[in-house]
Amino acid sequence: MSAKSKEIVEKVNTAFAENNLEGFLSFCADDVKWTMVGDKTVTGKDAIRQ
Repeated sequence: MSAKSKEIVEKVNTAFAENNLEGFLSFCADDVKWTMVGDKTVTGKDAIRQ
């Protein structure tokens, strides 16, 4: 993994760990898909915000 990629992954993980939703979403595409394990899949940043 390149140093740049590692830096991005660390920023994403930090935002997630700090419950910084907007910080996390800033690294995501507008049509991101998020699957809740054992539950459902939501599509898009607005759906994740809810």
